[in-house]
Amino acid sequence: MSKTKLTREKELETILTICVALVVVFLLSKQHHKYWLTISVVLGLVGMFSKYLTSKIAWAWMKLSEAMGAVTSKVILSVIFFLFLFPIAILSRVFGSKSSLQLKKPEGNSYYFTRNHKFEAKDLENVW
Repeated sequence: MSKTKLTREKELETILTICVALVVVFLLSKQHHKYWLTISVVLGLVGMFSKYLTSKIAWAWMKLSEAMGAVTSKVILSVIFFLFLFPIAILSRVFGSKSSLQLKKPEGNSYYFTRNHKFEAKDLENVW
């Protein structure tokens, strides 16, 4: 997050988001614990009457979201790597006939290979 201070509007928006999330948790919980609604109402009242506490709660919420974003992105990228890319690489190595990047040294003393190709004008028409 940038170092700029949150505006009052953004702080109130954050408090409202937390309050709505708590109400949703109350509605989705099977036992309907009243403390979710109580916390939601208290946060709403804090948002309305205390600029200092609102700014501190919004700051803490933003820091928590930054930390969760940092961890979550690494977890998601790790899962993608180990579930998709790693097996594809293993299968490519097992069933592939030759290295597509030609990183292994061919027979002989040189990495260069002879390519007998006669260049024509049409080869340079659409280079990319």
